[in-house]
Amino acid sequence: DRLDISGDGGRALVRDYKTGRAPRADIRLNGGRELQRCLYAFAVKALLGDDVAISASLLYPRELVDLQLDDPEAVLAEVTGYLRAARTSLVGGAALPGPDTGGDYDDLAFALPANASTTYCKRKLPAATERLGQVAQIWEAE
Repeated sequence: DRLDISGDGGRALVRDYKTGRAPRADIRLNGGRELQRCLYAFAVKALLGDDVAISASLLYPRELVDLQLDDPEAVLAEVTGYLRAARTSLVGGAALPGPDTGGDYDDLAFALPANASTTYCKRKLPAATERLGQVAQIWEAE
């Protein structure tokens, strides 16, 4: 990944390099799976200040596709809302599994029943989604 800052310090470009295939449609948060690009923009803004114009993109070098994050400020505000809701949920005792629980990249899958993704997770997800309330909305975010 890469950060470029203009000579005058007024602009910054954050790139998240991707090795897979580019999505067919433009994405912003992609159900929470593309938070990294947004968090990079947030970190740069926090480090360099509010006067810096931030541009954030997903770059797929194999396909020569550069997906710019439209209106990073609005996306950062949206992510901030999800983070506030997550904090409220955690403080209220709800640290529950999400839709990727038991998947190929779940580091905690060892703590689940065998073949959890086929039945257990599907059975538990509606109750977890209801309990998480507003936090679960990020799973639907485009």
